Amino acid sequence: MLRLLHLEDSRLDAELVIAALARAGLAVECDRVDARDAFVRAIRSSSYDAILCDYRVPGFDGEDALHIAQAERPDVPFVFVSGALGEHAAIDLLKRGATDYVLKDQLERLGPSVERALAEARERRDRRSAEAKLRDRERTLSTLMQNLPGMVFRTVRGGPWRFDFASEGCLALSGYPPETFAIGGTMLWDDIVHPDDARRVREESRNAYVDGEPFTTTYRITRRDGAERWLWARAVLVPSEAPGEPGHVEGFVTDVTMQKRAETELAQRIEFQQQLVGIVSHDLRNPLNAILLGANALLRGDHAAEGATRIVRRILASAERASRMIHDLLDFTQVRLRGALPVSPRRAELRAIASGVLEELEHARPDRRLELSAEPIDGEWDPDRIAQLLGNLVSNAIAYSPAGTPISVRIGGDATEAVLEVHNLGEPIPPSMLDHIFEPLTRGSAPIDRRDRSIGLGLFIVDNIVRAHGGTVAVRSNADEGTTFCVRLPRRPADPTARS
Repeated sequence: MLRLLHLEDSRLDAELVIAALARAGLAVECDRVDARDAFVRAIRSSSYDAILCDYRVPGFDGEDALHIAQAERPDVPFVFVSGALGEHAAIDLLKRGATDYVLKDQLERLGPSVERALAEARERRDRRSAEAKLRDRERTLSTLMQNLPGMVFRTVRGGPWRFDFASEGCLALSGYPPETFAIGGTMLWDDIVHPDDARRVREESRNAYVDGEPFTTTYRITRRDGAERWLWARAVLVPSEAPGEPGHVEGFVTDVTMQKRAETELAQRIEFQQQLVGIVSHDLRNPLNAILLGANALLRGDHAAEGATRIVRRILASAERASRMIHDLLDFTQVRLRGALPVSPRRAELRAIASGVLEELEHARPDRRLELSAEPIDGEWDPDRIAQLLGNLVSNAIAYSPAGTPISVRIGGDATEAVLEVHNLGEPIPPSMLDHIFEPLTRGSAPIDRRDRSIGLGLFIVDNIVRAHGGTVAVRSNADEGTTFCVRLPRRPADPTARS
């Protein structure tokens, strides 16, 4: 049932209109009005499918009615049904927004005209609804893309990474606005991909697109400010509808630098824990076994005094070795957790420190000759750490030099710098190890005396002690001259905060 509003002052003409619509197969319910006030009340208070209007109504013409209808119900079709409407006036009314016009002596046209007007109105409503939904989706998509922690992109398959489309997230990711990488832009996305990752990413994407699979990868870029960032990308190939066209790649990229750092830190912690487990279970076992065996032998009391003395010495040596290992492990842990060894610089003299260290080592290793050539060099250092540094270097020299050969310690320098060298003869350090000699858990390849065996942290700790004092350490090693470790220490800390 169609609801019509009919502006018509003639009851007979109104009945003829309803009859014409009935003949056309349209069931209608019609409200007839014949004055302006009634027309306005009706159009404001009720809903109609269409408005029919005579062009001439006493005191109220069709043009005024059309104007009111457009203001109040712009979506309702408006059809003039009049006997006094010239062609020029009809055309003018159509231009002003009328849907159609039908002359009263041609009412057979009214039914089709109303049906057509209703169909056009439905199409307009449907089109507006679809457009509104599209705009809403576009707004939603735009809002999502603006709030996504990354960039949505679209590019041609197989070519350089120049984007047909890139969202505003491009600026936050790379430091460059999206138009930089658009067609006609000044750069390609390839230009900021890390050189070590570019080839791999290209090959992975090419293989994925051949198989028709989504492509997922991580790679690094260099931002506009020079910072290096890790990105996670996922893309899919969208085939072209045109034969022979390469298709497009659409995807999403986001920054995963923090996740990568967390993964790296976790891997390092796991490695560190594994290293500690290996050290504790393997290297500390030997001196602790020696301590336990010696103590049990003393408890049995079946050894002469001289034999007991040897056992006690062995116990002491093993305990000292275990203590050194634990000390090294604690320092190793400090460096891994804090990034540096703590030092407490104060006035110290290198020759006095070296004399004390060598005296202790000579007592532990009376079979080795230790030589000291030193000038009186003073400065601001941590004496305990310098003694530890020197003890590690000399112990390392003893472990990797032939029995009967001397270990030389030389100390010199100038007004700003102290130089400490430890030299030994014997097999040189293999060139392949020189670049890694100061890394943790690194041991030389030469066979060494069991009592000199370490956990491979000595030179790592030496390097960190030197760094903590603002110095440098280097090594040179060859078959003719032997091996020399050279430490250079500033005599005064460069940073006043180093005292704290």
